[in-house]
Amino acid sequence: MEKGMNKRGEITVFLSLCILCVFALLAVMAESVRMAGSRYYFQTAVGGALDSLFSCYHRKLWEEYRVLGLPCESDREAEMRLLEYAGKYLEAENWYPIKPDSVEIAEWTGLADQGGDWLTQEVLDYMKFGVWGNLEIAPDDGVRFLKDLKEAAGAGKVTDAYEDQTEEVRKLERVVEKIAECAESQEKAADKAASCLAADDASGFRSAAADFRREAKRMDGLVEKYEKQAEKLEGKLRDTRKVLEEAADDWQENRGQLFAEQMNPFEAYVSADGSRRREILDLRTSAQENLVRLEQTEQLVSEAEKELEEEKRIWLRELYEGEAESAGPEPTLSLVRASGLWADRSRSGLKLAYGKGDEEKRGFLEQVKELVQNGLAELVLPADMQVSAGVFAVDSLPSRMASGSSLRTPGPVERVLLHEYCGHFFVNALSGEKKPLQYEMEYLLGGKSSDRENLEEVMGQLLLIRQGLNLIHILSDSAKRNEARGLAAAIVGVTGLAPLVEIMACFIMVVWAAGEAVMDLRTLFAGGKVPLWKNRDEWKLSLEGLLNMGKDAACPGQQETDGGLDYENYLKLLLFLDGHQELQLRMMDLMDINLQREEDGFTVMKCVYRMKITGRARGEHLFFRLPVVTEYVEGTDGYPLEAPASRAY
Repeated sequence: MEKGMNKRGEITVFLSLCILCVFALLAVMAESVRMAGSRYYFQTAVGGALDSLFSCYHRKLWEEYRVLGLPCESDREAEMRLLEYAGKYLEAENWYPIKPDSVEIAEWTGLADQGGDWLTQEVLDYMKFGVWGNLEIAPDDGVRFLKDLKEAAGAGKVTDAYEDQTEEVRKLERVVEKIAECAESQEKAADKAASCLAADDASGFRSAAADFRREAKRMDGLVEKYEKQAEKLEGKLRDTRKVLEEAADDWQENRGQLFAEQMNPFEAYVSADGSRRREILDLRTSAQENLVRLEQTEQLVSEAEKELEEEKRIWLRELYEGEAESAGPEPTLSLVRASGLWADRSRSGLKLAYGKGDEEKRGFLEQVKELVQNGLAELVLPADMQVSAGVFAVDSLPSRMASGSSLRTPGPVERVLLHEYCGHFFVNALSGEKKPLQYEMEYLLGGKSSDRENLEEVMGQLLLIRQGLNLIHILSDSAKRNEARGLAAAIVGVTGLAPLVEIMACFIMVVWAAGEAVMDLRTLFAGGKVPLWKNRDEWKLSLEGLLNMGKDAACPGQQETDGGLDYENYLKLLLFLDGHQELQLRMMDLMDINLQREEDGFTVMKCVYRMKITGRARGEHLFFRLPVVTEYVEGTDGYPLEAPASRAY
């Protein structure tokens, strides 16, 4: 009995302690696994919260424009909403008790950031992966259309340059006409002076000399005016050469050579070594030399008059002294020496064959030019079309308020998709829909604050493109070029100045291209189609019709064509010529204007495209809270949790 009472318990205690250590180890291992699971769970909660937030995209923005954007006023608002959504996960009773701490937005990207790049990304995603089957302009044609449009725009600019320098030639010709008239007046006065000298008429000579002196002095001013005008023309020629050089990379085939050849007559006309300019400078030299000779002749006339007075005095004295027989006949004035001197003067003649051509036809062409420049809308818009009077404030729109520059350069294929999107979701002048802005596509091109201004801007761009394409057609058609030369010869009326005829032919071709462009615009605004590149059968306006257009100040009857592009497609093509950042910003402007009709204060600038966040919380220990365990699991306050997440539409 005593032996049994004396048994020791070391083994029991040892085993108990061992079991306790084993269970503590198992608890630590189980808690570690649960902690790892809680981190994954918290990551799911943060990601789910961000998904929930991004599901609150602006419904009307999606329905109207197929653009996803999260409307959000501030970072704080988004953080509170994210914390609320994450709390729904963390409130659940499960193996992962977590106390939320905060959700911080690490990065926020708006649709309007980088000049609207992210809006364009959404549009392209929709266009690439949307339900588009048959696009009016195939994306694969983007490169070809871009080349054609660049060439047309370059040709349009060169056309304007030709028109400007032709106007300078016209001004120069007016000075030349005055110079020729002055030279003719000088010759008439000089001949009259010579006749008076031959008739010993000193009084008549002085009258003619006064006329000659006045005209000779006027010649100096006219030649100086000619020189200044010639310098202006030379400046215009340099500007045109610069335009030709800038467009050199855009020319296709041999068209650059065709345009360069049109410069030759201009440069020959104004060249400092040209016969016309030398002849005019010689007129000034001749006038100056004749003025010196005139003074010398006048001096001889004065000397002859003094000699006559002396001879008369002697003759009268002899007569009164009774020596009548020796006195002889009464002395008379002799201007032989003066007449001989004046006979050797420089003669300018009328070598300046400026001529008087068909001024009426020239006037008709000038009238066409005036109509195109100042009355284009009246010429091309249908009579029953009322131009919208819509206006709007632009100061608060994204195009004025957005910061940052675009960092992307869409290729031709992407540009075609973007322009097709614009054609589908934005109206134009022919759509007939009632919106705050009725000419939305025109606004994308013009960016003005009224429908009328945007329409006028588009008409000007269409005219530039069509005029350039039409001039390329004329220059490539030898028959049309010969027609222009024939009319030019009739208008100029000059047989001895070939460059002037070629210059007038160039002017006629420019006006002809503009007149045909007016016909093209009339067709487009009437709902018809116009081919980008025309053949002879598709050409509408003859030279006779062009002159009638100027005569009647109205367009001839409209002719329909079967193929080509309509007004909307031309607008899509014109978008190629604008910078893509301007297009992106103006698209956002239109979205703001239209959606603010139903939601005052809406702006795309407050719509989020992409967001990166970091969630923070503390996980609670679950299995047990033995001090020996908590020392290994970061104390009794739990353990920190952090989870990043990012989403983009």
